[in-house]
Amino acid sequence: MAAKVRHLLNRDGRFWARLAVPAALRSRIGKRELLTPLGSDRREALRHLPAAIADMVATIEAARARVPAPPPPRSRPLFPLQVARAHYNDELALDTARRDAGLLYLEDNPEAHAQLFRGGYRKALAKVAAGHASQDEAAAAIGWAIDGFIERGNINVTPGSPQWQHLARTLAGIQLEVLARQDERDAGNDAGEPKHPALIDKQAPKSDDPFAARRISPDSELTLEEVKARYIKERGAALTISHEFDTTVRMFNEFIGEERAIYRIARADVRNFARALTELPINYKQRFPNKTLPEGIKANSARATPFATLSAKTINDKYLSRLSSLFNWSVKNDALPDNPAAGVKIEAVKARVAPRVNFSPDDLTRIFGEHFQRPFGEFEWAILVSLFAGTRASETAQIKLDSIRHERGILVFRIEEETKNLNSQRVIPVHDTLIKLGIEDHVKALRTAGQMHLFPEWYRKGVEAKERAARKTLNLHFPRFLPRRFNVTYLPSVGIVDGRKTWHSLRHTFRTALELAGVEKAVADKLTGHADASMAAVYTHATSIENLKTSIDRITFDGFQLN
Repeated sequence: MAAKVRHLLNRDGRFWARLAVPAALRSRIGKRELLTPLGSDRREALRHLPAAIADMVATIEAARARVPAPPPPRSRPLFPLQVARAHYNDELALDTARRDAGLLYLEDNPEAHAQLFRGGYRKALAKVAAGHASQDEAAAAIGWAIDGFIERGNINVTPGSPQWQHLARTLAGIQLEVLARQDERDAGNDAGEPKHPALIDKQAPKSDDPFAARRISPDSELTLEEVKARYIKERGAALTISHEFDTTVRMFNEFIGEERAIYRIARADVRNFARALTELPINYKQRFPNKTLPEGIKANSARATPFATLSAKTINDKYLSRLSSLFNWSVKNDALPDNPAAGVKIEAVKARVAPRVNFSPDDLTRIFGEHFQRPFGEFEWAILVSLFAGTRASETAQIKLDSIRHERGILVFRIEEETKNLNSQRVIPVHDTLIKLGIEDHVKALRTAGQMHLFPEWYRKGVEAKERAARKTLNLHFPRFLPRRFNVTYLPSVGIVDGRKTWHSLRHTFRTALELAGVEKAVADKLTGHADASMAAVYTHATSIENLKTSIDRITFDGFQLN
């Protein structure tokens, strides 16, 4: 076997002289390495190798001395479409600089060398662009360009990842465009136009379109409905969150009166939408069926006593937040140059009273007084579970009997059905008070009766309401039944008429009891299904069931005297 010779490359039976370009000059020369063909005879190749290396060294030194320095490197992050266009422009700028400096070809037969090099390189690039190249082949053909963008801090991709492979295919196609422009320039034509989709707009906007500058790619023509579909598919959002996006897009389109391409949605549209929401009645579709958002606002204002309108918190945290997420996705995917919803908020007026408050000890004495009699039915057990487990109405209604089981010897509720979000799926140890009140016997009786859920009638009514309304999520329907009976009938019957005190106050009372018992926030968050935003949450990923059981049994409710 012949010994390996430095700077000599054997590629498919043909020999080349190869010399690496110093990192500081790669942006000037436009390559990571220089190649000179030496033919197919190894002895002849060895004889011409020193002269070829000397010529390449001269090329590098001339570039160091004579080619003007390129513009300052980009340090800002770039999206894939921006990377493609930047690479195309940079390559042509370097080609221009080399031609102006007289450094284009230094070999004895420049035309033959150019055609031989470009021909082989074209085949390699075409293979990469078509997705038929291996990782090593892609890296050899276009990896130098990707490395340059990584070094400048424009992108952060891992070699071999799907993102890297996609970028390699794109840049290989762009490099083929660069070679085509170079061929045209060699023939004296400097007016060539690119054909790669990343470099042209397939549907150029009309010259009189005031939004023309915002149309930066074909995806700019997407509607919000189409953006929403792609966003939800990528994110795999829960049904509840998906429903919020559906509602937000429907409401926005009702407000502007059409399904508009996203590039034609202005910041003024979002601001006006936000202002309109401050006049929109809560549940306007139920209160004013078959009316659009503007019609609902008009109908509500015509009432002698208008219905309550959306709060600033709901507008900001739900509708404007969802809208901004869709526009952010559009920016990241090169469909928009900026987010027209960024920073649009409704200034909240500080409320004089809390929208919801806990039940006081006197309230609990009234709730669990003489009206609250054994044997407990579905209504009574639902109140008890909501107070001692802190579950939301939709979570309580869906608890399956199979989700009430012993884990490590501790009886628990597993909240694992259709929940608000992933943080809501959790384990809640059953409080000792519920065990003493006989919840295990109640579960056993339900099993004997062939039931599947802890609250079978409540669950059945919620599902039927969902099917009648053809809505995507159950969360909207469960509060219509036991919680409404509790709010409208039961609380007034025991003398509680404060409108701030509702079924959800049971959950608030549970959370407050955890805090008063000294339960640390991270544990309280796990029991209530809240996302922990503290720094400690980064390091704390699990809490033992024993710790959760100890914490939940620490809570007591003053005024609760049910035995």
